[in-house]
Amino acid sequence: MPDPLVEADGPIPVDAGHLRKVLAGILEALGTGTADAATVAELLVEADLRGVDSHGTHLMGLYVSRLRAGHINPTARPRILDDQGSTLLLDGGLGFGQIAGLEAARLLIERSAEHGVAVVAVRESTHLGALAAYTERVARAGRICLCFQNGPTIVPPYGGITQMFSTNPLSYAVPAGEEPPVVYDVATTAVAGNKLLLAKKRGDTRIPDGWANDVRGVPTTDPEAASVHHLQWFGGHKGYGLALLVELLGGVLAGSSFGRTEHTASPAHGRDRVAKGFVFIAVDPARFMPLPEFTARVDTLVRDLRSGETAEGVDRILVPGQLEHERRRVREESGIPLPAALRAETNAHAAELGVPGLD
Repeated sequence: MPDPLVEADGPIPVDAGHLRKVLAGILEALGTGTADAATVAELLVEADLRGVDSHGTHLMGLYVSRLRAGHINPTARPRILDDQGSTLLLDGGLGFGQIAGLEAARLLIERSAEHGVAVVAVRESTHLGALAAYTERVARAGRICLCFQNGPTIVPPYGGITQMFSTNPLSYAVPAGEEPPVVYDVATTAVAGNKLLLAKKRGDTRIPDGWANDVRGVPTTDPEAASVHHLQWFGGHKGYGLALLVELLGGVLAGSSFGRTEHTASPAHGRDRVAKGFVFIAVDPARFMPLPEFTARVDTLVRDLRSGETAEGVDRILVPGQLEHERRRVREESGIPLPAALRAETNAHAAELGVPGLD
């Protein structure tokens, strides 16, 4: 089965295992411990395998620049600031978001088993990558999971021109039985900022309507004119309303920076802010009915959705996470297609650091 995101004359696919080793080698050369480097690389490649290319290998350039600038502490470990049983507050120490995220997910699974409901908030984290990597892991442990993360001030509120929010993504995942978990992961802007940056990196000549504005706040489909600091909210005021919820939870509740207010040890503020806050919430459905009964009901709903009559011009009805599950199977077999510019960028990082590259 061909990869639906790859044209016949497109990039040459890279084996996922090889890509993990290359990315981990780059991170190790920049002072990251072997185990943590492997973990971060694993989650980046996982995003590529799922077809979420904006949150995969593409992010290495960002991480390399932040490590070199001292904005990510490659040896930081998350620590518990407050533990009240069903709720925990962690400090990520401005280390890799992936390390803090996986620790938060582990604690979430543990505490929700004990209490039925658990909330883990993390401050002073950095970029988590694709949120689905964490919510799906919690769902596969039999919990319903939600995640909210804020970030730098790069997007104005609806109707404004002064940047206040990040793309403020949110994700949920729900365990199923025979079906894969239902997994939803979106930015509250029309697209994640990294999708626009990746379009620029690929040399795309056009971006879809509704993605972004130019620096004057005027809608544009020109990737070069489009500003990552003027993304549009999905659904207009509706996306903005959800973004505010993310800011209230991931920023205010987690004790992190929010809006134009800084609460971080990092000197990088505003649109350059690297510190992010996030909140995980888990519910154990077994507190409401036996887990096998719940997951069987989820399977029934998923199958009912997919079996419904399609509208004209629609091939099939999908549920959140389905395309990513399918794409992962394809890319695990056929490899991950990297654009030529991204492949060259990755090889350049490796060469500069004296570690093996992709070629």
